[in-house]
Amino acid sequence: MKLKKSINIELQKKLRNVFFIGRLVNENDLSTTLIPEPVYFKDEFSEDIQFHVKCLSPIPDELRECFLYSNDIITGSTISNNNRRKLNEFMGYEDLHHFEKKEKVREFLENKLIVFQLTIKPEVIYVEIVTVEDILPSDKGYVIIPSPELKKNETIEDFEEKIVGVRKPFSLPLYPNILPTPEFIYYQNTIYQVLLKKTLNVTTYFQDDSEEVKYYSPIDEFFTQNVVARIDDRLYFFPVEKLVDLRDYLEKKESLNQKYKSVKNTENKDGTEILGKSIILVERKNELSNFNKSEVEFLELLEQNAHKRGLHYNRHDLYSFHISVKTNLLTIIGGMSGTGKSQLAKLYGETMGLQYGEELLMIPVSPSYHEPNDILGYLNPTTGVYHESETGLVDLLLKAEESPDRMYMVVFDEMNLSQVEHWFSPFISLLEIEENNRYLSLFNEGSYSVNPKYKPKIKIGDNIIFVGTINFDETTKDFSDRLLDRTNVITPKKMSFMESINVLKTQDEISEQIESMDIHRKLIRDKWLRKKNKKDVLTVLSEDEIQLLDQIHEMLNKEDRQKGISFRVVLGIASFIANIPVKEDNTMLIDRRIAFDIQLAQRVLTKINGVSTFVEPLVGRFEDGVFKPGAISRLLQSEEGQKVSDFSHSLDYLKSKAKELDVHGYAI
Repeated sequence: MKLKKSINIELQKKLRNVFFIGRLVNENDLSTTLIPEPVYFKDEFSEDIQFHVKCLSPIPDELRECFLYSNDIITGSTISNNNRRKLNEFMGYEDLHHFEKKEKVREFLENKLIVFQLTIKPEVIYVEIVTVEDILPSDKGYVIIPSPELKKNETIEDFEEKIVGVRKPFSLPLYPNILPTPEFIYYQNTIYQVLLKKTLNVTTYFQDDSEEVKYYSPIDEFFTQNVVARIDDRLYFFPVEKLVDLRDYLEKKESLNQKYKSVKNTENKDGTEILGKSIILVERKNELSNFNKSEVEFLELLEQNAHKRGLHYNRHDLYSFHISVKTNLLTIIGGMSGTGKSQLAKLYGETMGLQYGEELLMIPVSPSYHEPNDILGYLNPTTGVYHESETGLVDLLLKAEESPDRMYMVVFDEMNLSQVEHWFSPFISLLEIEENNRYLSLFNEGSYSVNPKYKPKIKIGDNIIFVGTINFDETTKDFSDRLLDRTNVITPKKMSFMESINVLKTQDEISEQIESMDIHRKLIRDKWLRKKNKKDVLTVLSEDEIQLLDQIHEMLNKEDRQKGISFRVVLGIASFIANIPVKEDNTMLIDRRIAFDIQLAQRVLTKINGVSTFVEPLVGRFEDGVFKPGAISRLLQSEEGQKVSDFSHSLDYLKSKAKELDVHGYAI
């Protein structure tokens, strides 16, 4: 879109991190312009399509002053590689015939919300589509509710102290100060009503001393149901027409200033908190808290190494992978092809100090694998010769048995290209056996072998880490509940390209050579792992958490008698939460509410797959582009569910399953 005056360099920089929301223009919008129609070919000889978006969220005044018209209309085009890619992803744009592209694009964009950023040049700006939400737009508009960015060691209490205690500045990284000062901030299921002041830094703010901060925690489904779009848990688009209701909600709630004063004045001499929580719960928190400097340093190093390798994953996903490795014999990393799953597993091993090809073994799984012999090998009963598989797995397992204090890792790459329950069956049986009795059988005890190196059984100690990577597509095989009960399926969320660029900008010029720590068995299994008996592990979970799991079990079991939440899964969830590393101030690296949400998605919801008659009642469906929640979705969004977590991970997962049903008629 051509501008009537140039945008200066400073404004261009500020606009790069701004997100907008809008809709496709209609004929009324165009009545005072020279734009012929909402969507059209650029010219009669061009294949490029132009489309026009009416912005429904705040436009910075400095930018609006540059517009030719005062109608908030911004042009987009398929000249943009990003827009072509997005339209191709959403509606198969590249597969359409030339003559039908214009109408199909119009049909797809009409009556939907378009989240976008801008391509900014001195005299022109263009729409760059971020996502398209199947929600009927409201012309009353939308406000943006941002979330703060906390430093590595900061907690929600640290943030609250900044806005009502010591009044320190804080960052809203995706909300530059050219936008209207936000009235609300959302963080970890809490909404704050604030009066902020801007600073010289573009994304730094602080709370006005003269104004009290109202807060609502945990926020109920009113907020989550009315948010129409969000950007990486950093920005939330909220309807202007619902602001009155949100203000009314907060008007009846407690002042954060009063809570802060009360907390300061209601500590026992020994520092035990007594406000708003029982001493028993504080003791439970302290029981889980066990700061281990070496573990925190290892995770910081893992994150640094990941950035060096270009693996820009969400920090919680890295922590989640580590906790799973620490508490399970097998951990599975899932996701779309090309997202660095194998590289993440390899990087973890290298950060532990494992040498690739020595203590660290990568096994590319072939679709031809049908039985354990394919990865292990076999004994020829006639000659007594053991023919080891070319994978080298047996050789590594023998090394691990001979050196029980050293760590070893095996990565089964793309392990569901073949039916896992067939070739991996001996290992599935070992996953729940106590270490003292955990032996892998190569051949019968009475069989004759000419090579003494190969024994009938190999001890599988806790100095071995097994990792599998899987893809979710039509070329792969489903997992059985028997396997899913025994492991975490982690689906890392890749950072957006903009977040990745921002991370790289903050890094100094450093070598791409990664650093490692010497992680031995005693450190990871004895020092870092908090072992408890089954009874004690279950006491980690609260009554609300256990009741929620019971309800979900009943829902699964009602739809399919073979489905449910096993006792083994509940123990796994509790063990995960009990083993979340903590910082020096005894706060968890993953907030408990977030951790429970992550575990529900990883250990329970992965079982929801198959035909629509089973999946749809549980996850919901899309009807004319609008998501209609199923039984589990409604439970997680209910007041009862929101006491436990806001379940952003789980609800996203359930919506993705509903979309699969909508497209394919079944869920993978």
